Amino acid sequence: MNPIKLLPVSVCLCLCGLFLLTHLAHAQVRQEPAGNTLPKAPAPMPIAAAAGQSPSTPIMSEQQHDDFAEQLDLSVFSQLAVYDNGRAKIFDTYAREMIVNVYGKTRYRDMYTKRRYPPTFTWLDLLLNKSWYADRPLIYVEILELRRALAKLLPQEVENGFLQWGRLPPSLLLTEEAQQILNGSASDLRLIKGRNQVLSAWAGYQVLPDSVQLVSPSPQSDSDKWLTLFGDDANTQVLETRLAFMELAKAWNEADVTNAQHAIDKLVELLPSIHASTYPSVTLRYAESLYNRTHKFTIGYLAYGIATLLLLIAMGTQRKWLIRWGIVFLMLGFVVHTAGFAVRGLISGRWPIHNQFESFIALAWFACLIGIGLMFAKRQWMFGAAAAALGTTALLFANTVEIPSHDVANVAGILATSRILYIHVNVVIAAYALIALGFFIALFYLGVYYFKTDAAMRMASAGLGEMDKSQGPQKLLHDLDKAHVVILQLAFWLLGVGILLGAYWADHAWGRWWGWDPKETWALITWIIYLIVIHLRFGVKKPQLVTAWLSVIGFIVMLWTHWGVNLLLAGLHSYA
Repeated sequence: MNPIKLLPVSVCLCLCGLFLLTHLAHAQVRQEPAGNTLPKAPAPMPIAAAAGQSPSTPIMSEQQHDDFAEQLDLSVFSQLAVYDNGRAKIFDTYAREMIVNVYGKTRYRDMYTKRRYPPTFTWLDLLLNKSWYADRPLIYVEILELRRALAKLLPQEVENGFLQWGRLPPSLLLTEEAQQILNGSASDLRLIKGRNQVLSAWAGYQVLPDSVQLVSPSPQSDSDKWLTLFGDDANTQVLETRLAFMELAKAWNEADVTNAQHAIDKLVELLPSIHASTYPSVTLRYAESLYNRTHKFTIGYLAYGIATLLLLIAMGTQRKWLIRWGIVFLMLGFVVHTAGFAVRGLISGRWPIHNQFESFIALAWFACLIGIGLMFAKRQWMFGAAAAALGTTALLFANTVEIPSHDVANVAGILATSRILYIHVNVVIAAYALIALGFFIALFYLGVYYFKTDAAMRMASAGLGEMDKSQGPQKLLHDLDKAHVVILQLAFWLLGVGILLGAYWADHAWGRWWGWDPKETWALITWIIYLIVIHLRFGVKKPQLVTAWLSVIGFIVMLWTHWGVNLLLAGLHSYA
């Protein structure tokens, strides 16, 4: 093995570790319990057809439905504002959240036609054409045991199909037998969780257009509440908007594209003009739409990944032109990363570091910022490679796993009580970023130490910015250790300051400086590891090697402190 292989392997290990922690916590990740397997099954046929009955209240044919979805232009409508869950958001965001609650994914896929539909169309269709979905696999059932119990109530011809897709028809949940299963007594916490998930999905499906702020006129002033189309105190403009929506509902039921599009265009024109001064700006709404379409800008992992490969290959082959291209892709990834961080702040109206998703993205951003800064300041490309590898790992994980609090929402009130808290959180995140960066530098050191081949030494020399020089292993190890210790010392001091600031804020918020809360305790343990790193160098035979291994251990402990404690241990920091 050589160092070129060592970094990708470590990246994979980091991903696996983070994924395992999320899986153990069942933290909003849509996946099956371990060991649950199902036989392959074809797409389920409609229940009515299997039972020899005609489909219930067919409003339009499959072809009419597909043509209607294809011809309708909802691109601007999806950027209209909706007031939901304490904040104004665009309809596309609202639709995605509601569909995830009902269907388990953001994009609905018709299991009969295999066609996927955009979130805005799907949610409007669910509201205005609800009977279309009565016998279709729609209601997501996460727990397999519960899914099997409910699927047994279906005709035998369709049971396996619905079971395989993991989603059951809404009409099934109307039956008395299904209600008994969902409302019966249970002591299994996992089964209780599954029932609550299904009941929540069912409640989302049952929502009526006039019971939600489907499209909302903004208030007259920022201190007032958002209006509703179906309220009693509607003014002339609101009444005109209500009529346009009623026209849309009628045209939707008749699959009348012309009148439906006319009503949509009218809503797009009317809603932002009712109280234009309080309606979210076009720029803000477009930014949120772009944020959704780019998977919260986590697609930046592609540029980071290319940068990682180019920089590693460049250091291994001594090709300077690859270094230049690696830096180009590194900066491209960082720009996308920064844009996601900035847009998240713009949408939420705050510095986005208040929950698991935000702090995870912020940690990686700080690490990449520091790594890029050190790379240019010292002309040492290994800092860029370390930043790129960390950025790849973080954004790829955020792109593929539903990290808790990934949706933009209001934060716990206690998190807005003091400016000291903002400083505390930012300092700690910066310290964790340095720890993560130090971990990747430690991998360089361990690669040279254990694999003293020409390729390893050539790569390390290039990483230190000395492409055209040939150094012995001892000199390389000394230079790598020197760069490594700078990172760890900064991490040590920043984390110490962050812990002290946290103690000061705890006294302000909770009336005590220290309470051995799990988060506090593990943050202290993490800091002690780096305290040992700093002092043990003066009393061991191979201080450089010990430092590298303690850096790896400290990184693992930091991941547990930052991620695992919040998910698996109850404490005062569970909201963060």
